[in-house]
Amino acid sequence: MIKAINVHRPDRISRLRGLEYRTVRSLVADRNLKTPLLILSRSEIRSGLDRLSKALPGVNVHYAVKSNNHEAILKEVVAAGHGFDVASSDELNQIIRAGGQPDQAIHSHPIKAPSEIRAAFDMGARIFVVDNPDEIEKFRPYTGKVKLLVRFKVEDSQAVVNLSYKFGCEPNDVPALVEKISRLKLDFYGVTFHVGSQCVKNDIYIKAVEAAGDIISRLTQSGYVIRLLDIGGGFPVPYTSRVLSIGEFCRPINRALRKRIPPEIRLACEPGRFVSAPAVTLVSSVIGKSKRSGRNWYFLDDGLYGSFSGRLYDHGEYRVLTNRNTTWKRSVLAGPTCDSFDVIYKDIILPPLNLGDLLMFPAMGAYCSVSATNFNSLRKAEYIVID
Repeated sequence: MIKAINVHRPDRISRLRGLEYRTVRSLVADRNLKTPLLILSRSEIRSGLDRLSKALPGVNVHYAVKSNNHEAILKEVVAAGHGFDVASSDELNQIIRAGGQPDQAIHSHPIKAPSEIRAAFDMGARIFVVDNPDEIEKFRPYTGKVKLLVRFKVEDSQAVVNLSYKFGCEPNDVPALVEKISRLKLDFYGVTFHVGSQCVKNDIYIKAVEAAGDIISRLTQSGYVIRLLDIGGGFPVPYTSRVLSIGEFCRPINRALRKRIPPEIRLACEPGRFVSAPAVTLVSSVIGKSKRSGRNWYFLDDGLYGSFSGRLYDHGEYRVLTNRNTTWKRSVLAGPTCDSFDVIYKDIILPPLNLGDLLMFPAMGAYCSVSATNFNSLRKAEYIVID
């Protein structure tokens, strides 16, 4: 069950980063802004990139565009000198417009339509990921023109979103795929894995790095040259519970990399959520209220079909900030559409709210706006960018 947080008495779960309630209220009033709105902080993007770079020295950062493709984020990534992880040619086009280098991007989607490969290649992409023999066949027309990474699956991940269910070959199948790549005279570039999204335990990274070390050793003994290991993303952020600081989280990962991976192999990671989530705060207004079965219902101007799509697709739990300090009761928080499914929280502790009251939801920068719709032709939350 989620409990709203009175911003005048912050909870002890974790330090509240980002905007103050009074600042947001003044911003909305002074600019005559309409809610729902998403406030994106450039400084938070820079902070996330800097902290992760320091936590993983020697590992090249490739920001995962899929988590949030807002131009302001992409430009901050470019300005900091980092690369990108893309899942489509449209995402590739977005990073090009932001000043990114397409030939340095990693096209990490393991399954691509031939037309997608052609479009991405024509736009300058050169590094692609595969995880099965049929996917390798699609690259026959690109002999000598692309670099292929083989993705293997990571078992027993405790990540919130399991990304090995759909993608990644068995570790023991990697050599056969590499042999096929070589036989077709394609360029085998390295191996990659992804432990899953919002991975709150770092031990699975250790197991994955050890598996990668075994694979690399086996391939090296067979005469293959490995130039890149991509350790994926999944680095966690605090939503409604504590997580380790990124420095603590990555310390054993660094030790495993130094121990198991030869120093001549280039390293890369693909953070998405860790960079984008803390940088965005949703501001939403109460547009309706009712009493149903003895419980207070509050209706917002944003919901599951909008920014709270992350509740569905990303299994997200988001904190609620309010400036009310009265008797708090079990309530229901619902979205604005005519669909009864559009209920954000069925059991949440809230103070009495009035029409027009603002609620703030921090850390909603990842997998929220990118999957939002305008169902019922309702307006999606618009961004404003601050430093």
